[in-house]
Amino acid sequence: MVDLCSIRKVQTAIRAFEAELKAETGLSLNDAIVLCAASKGMEDAASLARELDLSPSRLTRILDSLVARGLVSRAESPDDRRSISVTLTARGSRLVAEYRETDIEVPAELARAAKKNKA
Repeated sequence: MVDLCSIRKVQTAIRAFEAELKAETGLSLNDAIVLCAASKGMEDAASLARELDLSPSRLTRILDSLVARGLVSRAESPDDRRSISVTLTARGSRLVAEYRETDIEVPAELARAAKKNKA
């Protein structure tokens, strides 16, 4: 059984976390997640979209924003011209390293939900 009130608290906690993330780094949660995935070697845009459960159009908008800020570069894949390859720029790599060890406090509701998912 799911406690719908708890889900609302988690949703509110995620919004609060994202607001603090945005204030500290200038990144939305989706921006940060895409950068993190790219830093772990995920370069194929279609794979990124699937792995992160983002629609291709949503990923395109996120990538457009990250490219405009000089955090990633996008190019035709050398193996398949129909595919797009995404790589972090030096600036993007530095930003990932900075926020990977962030001091942003995780709201209690979100921390509890994350612990339940590990079990």
